[in-house]
Amino acid sequence: MKKTAEQPGIMEKLAGGLLLALTFLMPLKFGTLAVMPEATGLYPGDLFSWAIISWPAHSFGLFSGGLLLLLAPAAFRCGRELFSTPAGRTALLWGVGLPAVSLIGWINAATFDYALGETAHLAGIGAYVLAVYLMLARRPEWRAVYWGVLAGGMLCLAASGLYQYFWGFRETREFLEYQMESGAAVSAHMQLKIASDTRVFATFVSCNALAGYLLILMPLTVVMADRWAHRFEPVKSSRIIFCGISGAMVSGTFLLARSRGSYLALLLAAALLVLALPMRRLYRMILILLAVLIVAGGAVYIKAAGRGFASMEERVSYLNTSARMLAEKPLAGYGWGGFFYRHMQLKTTDSDESAHDPHNLVASFAAQTGVAGLAVVLAAILYPMFLIGRRVLGRKPEEGEWPLFALFWGEVAFFLHAMMEINLQIPATMAVAGAGLVSALITEERPETSPVPAVRLGGAALPVLAALAALWLNFRWIDAELKFDRLLSYARPMSAEDQKRPPHFTAVARLLRENDAAKPYSPFPWEAAGDYYLRFGDVPAAEHCYREALKRSECRPAIYRRLFEIEYARGDRGAARKSLKRMYELFPTNPRYRELVERHFPELLAPSR
Repeated sequence: MKKTAEQPGIMEKLAGGLLLALTFLMPLKFGTLAVMPEATGLYPGDLFSWAIISWPAHSFGLFSGGLLLLLAPAAFRCGRELFSTPAGRTALLWGVGLPAVSLIGWINAATFDYALGETAHLAGIGAYVLAVYLMLARRPEWRAVYWGVLAGGMLCLAASGLYQYFWGFRETREFLEYQMESGAAVSAHMQLKIASDTRVFATFVSCNALAGYLLILMPLTVVMADRWAHRFEPVKSSRIIFCGISGAMVSGTFLLARSRGSYLALLLAAALLVLALPMRRLYRMILILLAVLIVAGGAVYIKAAGRGFASMEERVSYLNTSARMLAEKPLAGYGWGGFFYRHMQLKTTDSDESAHDPHNLVASFAAQTGVAGLAVVLAAILYPMFLIGRRVLGRKPEEGEWPLFALFWGEVAFFLHAMMEINLQIPATMAVAGAGLVSALITEERPETSPVPAVRLGGAALPVLAALAALWLNFRWIDAELKFDRLLSYARPMSAEDQKRPPHFTAVARLLRENDAAKPYSPFPWEAAGDYYLRFGDVPAAEHCYREALKRSECRPAIYRRLFEIEYARGDRGAARKSLKRMYELFPTNPRYRELVERHFPELLAPSR
């Protein structure tokens, strides 16, 4: 390693600048939910709309993969030694290890869409983490700039959340009223949610997802604001203003998200901080007692005046299902998407909802990729956290260590939150979490340039392959999703204009063929087309589509319900009974399904002898 390097060239500056731009945009554009093949992202037809909306989750992999290709020459110049440092190993765990181990989840995947989507999603995250590492390994002096860009994007996100709370919710209700007046069909559940739910989610898919991102960067944002304040005179007043405003913005948005899991994660992280800081035992005991009282008071409030403990009970059910899945298939897991189907059978709460993810970062890998996935995800978290912790724990930070200290405790709070929320599926959150660990481990020493071309080529091979994988997988996903979006505009129209469109069976058949050519393994286009034909009365075509969907994934109870309704209306009681039985076997705790069985074939509820 060496401490000096040549001045950055034009291409290096360009790649670094583009990476910083992507970093700034991440919380504003990529707080969307990945791997939801039943639905699609937003694909408007004008540039102005693209400037406003959040972008499809899998488009992140196109940007990160492209930037990693631009930065790959840095790896070629340095060689394999580039990845022999703690930061390099961490980058490999996130950039190569997680996407590679996700391939195990392809083995038992009942619906291949979930497997392809998850690997593409992880490849995009990994490409970003590797790109950040290549940039900072070559230019460690840019680390402060990188942290500053993270803080700047965070402040813009907080501003978006505050705007939503004070003005955005009212504008949304007015837009909903306009849509309903125009004739758009809006469900009663959606009307109630928009009318009564004022939990801030800003540019993210949900308030819980927003809170996860805020946890990572809230401390770092205040620390960076303090650094910015030192550039203005008088410094003391500037620090009060900068830190006060930034702290109020990020903490206010965090509180307005009203995510109970994030409150608990923050409190647990604060308790760990108290245990780690050097202080008198009496003070430590007082702070721990205060934390216990806060948790107890929060529990009383939730039970008496809040939303209750139903969501917490669901999360316990998720963990029970995940543990059983790992015990049943420890080597390869149930495959990506397997939790969705298995949880419908094993869940202990009666509801018609089944989560796609166990809301636990570690459990998601363990249940769906087995012990190998469990080992790799634990290594990706614990290895860098242990190394950073050794540098910051047990002492007060020195002057230049406050960003590292803040980032470490933000990561602690985030990973605690990731044990109870769906953070795994949010591109911006996972990318920042991984890159934050890498940036914290960067040292001032730069990697030596190898004189051997073969060694340099070996060092560049992994970043190039990771970039190509991210580009190819996510391009395939986006291309197929665009075709599916066009089909859904007919099958499940959202706007009033689309809902008034007359039947167009030829267009739907053509779009179905396009979708089947793009994703021949996917049941979702066939299911959507079946819904379209059923809505307009072409029952034979609808039944054909549903059976084609089941050929591609036979674990979807909603399709068996539709087949039951078709067969029962036709008078074929034997076939209807068979479909209803299979529906109930796949999702026995769904109260609506149970009601159907009780009404039509109650003998199916009798315990088998």
